[in-house]
Amino acid sequence: MRRIGQIFKVLVPIIALVALVVFMAGAGRRERATEEKNKAVIMRCLEVWNKGDMAIADEIYADNFIRHQDTIPEGIIRGRDAFKQFIMATRTAWPDFHVSLKDMIAEGDKVAIHVLIRGTFSGAVEGWPPPNGKEMVFECLELICLADGKYVEQWTFLQDLVMFSQMGMKLVPA
Repeated sequence: MRRIGQIFKVLVPIIALVALVVFMAGAGRRERATEEKNKAVIMRCLEVWNKGDMAIADEIYADNFIRHQDTIPEGIIRGRDAFKQFIMATRTAWPDFHVSLKDMIAEGDKVAIHVLIRGTFSGAVEGWPPPNGKEMVFECLELICLADGKYVEQWTFLQDLVMFSQMGMKLVPA
């Protein structure tokens, strides 16, 4: 009887440790699967920008999506429909607008991307500078928060001075 007690004394911590390792391994696999799904959503987003496919936008952006960007009035776009209008205006200004992914990092429900943007500034959009017909090339960093496979919030950091200079705008000291 005493021997059985000694065996259990050793066996119980070992069983607990094995259970913990199995649980943690499963949790890690689930997190990696979520991160891979989120990366796939990001790749679908590139189709929205590169092809202007608004049906995909309806699939991957939440109704209450928020985009923070300092180069837009008020610095924020609220709602999927408002964001779709912004995408369409951008694709009007740059009919050949193209985003190329340079790097992507995912952790949990957040994804960070580094992209190269290029396009010919040839379309007129109300409230924007007049088009100059020149190709523009600039980079962008974005931090995206996803929930249930949809964009819910995004922070966008563009090479503003590079972009504005290529649009023909001049930085004038105050």
